[in-house]
Amino acid sequence: MIDIPDFVYAKDPHGNALCPRCRKPVAQCDCPVVEPAKPKPPPIRPNIRLDRSGRKGKVVTLIEALPKDELCLKDLTKALKVKTGSGGTFYVTENTGTIELQGDHKKCAVEYFKEINK
Repeated sequence: MIDIPDFVYAKDPHGNALCPRCRKPVAQCDCPVVEPAKPKPPPIRPNIRLDRSGRKGKVVTLIEALPKDELCLKDLTKALKVKTGSGGTFYVTENTGTIELQGDHKKCAVEYFKEINK
């Protein structure tokens, strides 16, 4: 039989498990519990397209299929507006959120979402 060292699976003389930190029996241990790491949020996979309809021929970049969370949309819109140096807005439909940026910023938006999803 293999002799496992005491520091791997600590036990008292009666064979009860001991806490590896404080070396007390597990039932009497008062060490803080380490919470597992929070799972990473799923990456945002938006639909990015250019649109001219109803805008007198002027181009806007539409970023659709975003989370419905208004705070998240506000932060994303602000970051994209600063990155592109243009105006824009966001709105929430029944299922998703949408960001509108003034002008053709499709490449910049694609790069931005690749960067934040790393």
